[in-house]
Amino acid sequence: MRPQGLWLLLAASAAVLGACSTTAPPPGPAAAPAGMKWNLFATPDAEKRLAYGLPDSDVVGIIFSCRRKATRVGFLTNLAEGKPGAGSVRFRSARVQGRYVAKLTPSEIADGLDAIGQIPLADPVLAAFEKTGRISQVEDKAYPQDARTLAERTDIKRFFGFCRG
Repeated sequence: MRPQGLWLLLAASAAVLGACSTTAPPPGPAAAPAGMKWNLFATPDAEKRLAYGLPDSDVVGIIFSCRRKATRVGFLTNLAEGKPGAGSVRFRSARVQGRYVAKLTPSEIADGLDAIGQIPLADPVLAAFEKTGRISQVEDKAYPQDARTLAERTDIKRFFGFCRG
């Protein structure tokens, strides 16, 4: 075979192999459903909740809860994968990340598992969230759950002010 024919054969083989490749770039975080926002509300049992979700619906990304003068903030979020029982959830805010113990139970309103746990009120992730209004759940490449409006950032600050008492 002449050198020119060999190069053409190699180039054609490389093109065929490239077309057959199953390697795809890893998927990025999903986008938040339209209308999702942070909302602060009180419960009948003197607790405040800060929820990222669609108002007046069961579509929720994260719910934080506390009582006045709390030392810990409760959280509820959803995981797409895992097994019921003991587990963990990772949250990130700004450049700070933490892993938190959670109880995983089958969700009654969404696919996957509900993850329920607590974070110390003084935790660096919560401090960064209060300061920036930005947070995301690291598992499942969850969409960022960031405050986009002044009203949302105000609700976040009010929530943490209430928790501290």
